[in-house]
Amino acid sequence: MGKQTRIIIIDDDQDACELLKLQLEDTGRMSISYHTNGNEAFDIISQNLPDIAILDINMPGTNGVEISSALSANPTTSSIPILYLSGMLTPDEAEDMGKGENNPSLISKGSPIEELIAAIDTLTTT
Repeated sequence: MGKQTRIIIIDDDQDACELLKLQLEDTGRMSISYHTNGNEAFDIISQNLPDIAILDINMPGTNGVEISSALSANPTTSSIPILYLSGMLTPDEAEDMGKGENNPSLISKGSPIEELIAAIDTLTTT
């Protein structure tokens, strides 16, 4: 088996994290850890240095955008690709918002798992 993509998911919804972990690890190409506390996310990501971080945009305390900003400002973590998840957007809205060169990758939690896998593959192979 080849190298697995190491992914950290930060989302306050534990059930969503567990489901994503199962679905992504089922590919056999990804190793997933998740944490439900956005306030601890920067430290967790800094210590583990994943291949990609998947961040829920809307969380109590520190949200995904704030976590991403902190990661971008730190030379140790600034190169970690970020993929945002949102349960507040439909898949079509997320796709429209994610278009353009300077926009972050954004996936709706309602999107098919294949779209999430394709986005992960794109961000980790560039």
